[in-house]
Amino acid sequence: LRAGDVLVPVLGGQIGQARVLAADAPEAGAVAPRGVAVVRVDPERLDPWFVAGFLRSDSAARQALSHASTSSRMDVRKAPLPRLPLPRQAEYGAAFRGLTEFGDALAAVSRAGERLVQGLTDALAAGTVLPG
Repeated sequence: LRAGDVLVPVLGGQIGQARVLAADAPEAGAVAPRGVAVVRVDPERLDPWFVAGFLRSDSAARQALSHASTSSRMDVRKAPLPRLPLPRQAEYGAAFRGLTEFGDALAAVSRAGERLVQGLTDALAAGTVLPG
């Protein structure tokens, strides 16, 4: 895997949750895990965040999903991708990147909140925190 690759889970619960591999990502230099498609873009022709953003959309998932009897699989080749000039792609890419980062931050806050609630529940049950 290389920085700038678009990684797209094509199997399981994270289907379609495309992301762009960062230069400092621990996965850089590794082989893609099973169930993850790698879209390697030419940055002179395609903005990776533009590609990842459109692959994350519900409309892309609807058009690219195929259903077998027991599972679903996303075929990234069937996902729609608008043809836009690179500067316009970069505008979309920046917006998609911002949304992805915002979503990641919200998920982190949610996880922290869950840990806080569990910790307070445990403390209340143990008697180290009293009601009221």
